[in-house]
Amino acid sequence: MFVSADPKTHDDLRAAVTATTEAVIQALAKPGPRDALDATQLANAVAQLDPLPEEGTPLATTLDDLAPILEGGIRLGDPNCVAHLHPAPLIEAATAELAIGITNQSMDAFDASPAATFVEDALVTRLAELHGFPGGSGVMTMGGTASNLLGLLLARDRAGENVRRDGLPQNRWRIAASATSHDSIRRSAALLGLGTEAVIAVPTTPEGTMSVDALRELTHGEDVIAIVGTAGTTDLGAIDPLDAIADHAQALGAWFHVDAAVGSGLTLSDTHRRRLDGIERANSITADLHKLWWMPFGASALLVPDVAELRAVHHASVYLNRAEDEAEGQLNLVGRSLDTSRRFDAFKVLVALRTRGRKQLGAMVDTVLDLTRYAGEAIQARPELELVAPTHTVMVAFRRVGDDARNVEIHRSLFASGEAVIGRTTVDGRVALKLTLLNPNTTRTQIDALLDLISAA
Repeated sequence: MFVSADPKTHDDLRAAVTATTEAVIQALAKPGPRDALDATQLANAVAQLDPLPEEGTPLATTLDDLAPILEGGIRLGDPNCVAHLHPAPLIEAATAELAIGITNQSMDAFDASPAATFVEDALVTRLAELHGFPGGSGVMTMGGTASNLLGLLLARDRAGENVRRDGLPQNRWRIAASATSHDSIRRSAALLGLGTEAVIAVPTTPEGTMSVDALRELTHGEDVIAIVGTAGTTDLGAIDPLDAIADHAQALGAWFHVDAAVGSGLTLSDTHRRRLDGIERANSITADLHKLWWMPFGASALLVPDVAELRAVHHASVYLNRAEDEAEGQLNLVGRSLDTSRRFDAFKVLVALRTRGRKQLGAMVDTVLDLTRYAGEAIQARPELELVAPTHTVMVAFRRVGDDARNVEIHRSLFASGEAVIGRTTVDGRVALKLTLLNPNTTRTQIDALLDLISAA
């Protein structure tokens, strides 16, 4: 049975929603950030399940069979789950996923998503305004990688005449980005036909931000079509000096793209939004809403000061965006996106933003940034732990005093035991542990207890 206009299916919908919700609640109610199951045990549990049996089973039976799968995941709401930029989502945003799935709007054509089309446009227009683009707009994407790819595609297509039609010229176009920028920058360069070596990796300062002096030196004499500023690096949460980078991009005539996948949430905060000064000078901005906006995956946006910039991806299709549609006041978002069929992800964002409001969300941002600062200070106060970089946003990079092998073992043993899920990376060539603090309900006492656990591991 599928959901239809027939009221008989609505009782089935209510029953299915209730059963699925209870199964999720039971999985989330278990203690700790994860069950102590290793990869072999998890693989064996999944191997027992036939993804496509000859005959189906009732939903209740299916959910019982799949309980080990739900229980084998990460429980993001636990205060000891601090590995990645991967928050427990707001309840209202998560439950709005049901409406997205059931109504199943397709965001390519107006006649496939008439109201949803205008909702997404209104949302990205408001987001653009919040990031310093009055009159700007954009498009929703599945994540920061897709947003960065789209932003750099706009830079590539502006750099040459008829690039979409004729392909890349023979000259050597370059993209400058921090050495600690997200790896999607290099991946985008490869996908755009420029090659990964087209990306100039600009060294960072000891604080982890792009060195503007090094940027000027390394781009001298190069044909730079784009400069990427990062507002919140993946490992340290560092925010590049956006104003100074904007000055250099302007001097070179280069596209200025800001990867604010992490930092865009600071626009919600009256306390911290000035740390993004210069972002309003960008030609395009990546804003991930499934990080410091607490939305479920996937919810990202590519924002531009002038929606006409997105004509670089426009393609006329007789069955989607017909010439007469615009004259009738219709809007076909397929002309802004690299995708054709897309989910109505703007709905869950709309539900959550209207339910919470900017002030409450801004207070949540303030809380987790304050918690991060506290964690850094608590680490510095412990002789057995060493802070390896300043805290900027929601990441804390540190290590247990000792060799790299000891820190690797701490990371692995805590994960294996199910006691804590923490991050691990490399800073200045050495292994570092990492906390990513996205849960505004976490207390300082819980941070202290987690550091006790790490110290004793």
